[in-house]
Amino acid sequence: MTTQKTTHPKQDSHTVARRRFLTGAGASLAAFSIIKPQWAHTAAANQTIKLGILGCGGRGVWISRLFAQHGGYQIAAAADYFQDRVDGLGDLFDIPASNRFTGLAGYKRLIDKGIVDAVAVETPPFFHPEQAAAGVAAGLHVYVAKPI
Repeated sequence: MTTQKTTHPKQDSHTVARRRFLTGAGASLAAFSIIKPQWAHTAAANQTIKLGILGCGGRGVWISRLFAQHGGYQIAAAADYFQDRVDGLGDLFDIPASNRFTGLAGYKRLIDKGIVDAVAVETPPFFHPEQAAAGVAAGLHVYVAKPI
């Protein structure tokens, strides 16, 4: 006696539909992988990100050096309550005097000037929520240091 393998009709159509889906998804993925980055509303490849540092004390200088070592960033502006700290970081990274901001509202002036693509918040933790929210509201990328 011979046995015949029977398949359920719904099972076959489900398998075919899945294969069609995977074929279409693969084609779509390939299409998106070869388009220009500008068409996907992203930054151009190898573009240097202009970074503003909020908080120029020891941790601000430390994180600035790490960003600079990465090579994809230019430290373009700095803000701190104290003038000497802003000048110390500014001199270290050749930041023009016009891009150095002091006082409690210095971060607002840095953000409002529109010279940076991102900000690194290295101020005392009490200021993080307000400064991070201001950066996000301005459409900037925001790096927020975790409190110690």
